[in-house]
Amino acid sequence: MLGWLRRIFVTEKSDRPVLVSAPQGIHVISDADLITLKVPGAPPLSIGWKDLEAVAIVSGDATVEPSELFWLLLGGNRRRPLLVPMGVPGEHDLVHAMQARLDGFDNMAVVEAMSARGRVRFKIWDLSGSDVSGT
Repeated sequence: MLGWLRRIFVTEKSDRPVLVSAPQGIHVISDADLITLKVPGAPPLSIGWKDLEAVAIVSGDATVEPSELFWLLLGGNRRRPLLVPMGVPGEHDLVHAMQARLDGFDNMAVVEAMSARGRVRFKIWDLSGSDVSGT
């Protein structure tokens, strides 16, 4: 999805390396009821839209440049999180669905997360209004 945004912040002439492609075979599907992450060789992982309580963008290995970013989708009582790598097939549709369905989805926080370096944890949306960063 946010390939156009990555192109703004990461270019061939940038001091940061060009982004690598998403992991092979992983994809995300969002329909009217569920968000499902499919990983080859593993059972599908899902979270219901009605169970979604918070969305954040977090980084993986902080020593890798550029940071590997993930959508962190948190369900009831912050249990059973779904971690969706950015750049996987279906991410574009998921982001559009979150923008349409989640009142208060913070597009600016997405932009800030995409341009951040090192360890990244940005709250994008929270049903309760509390801080998903844990700080």
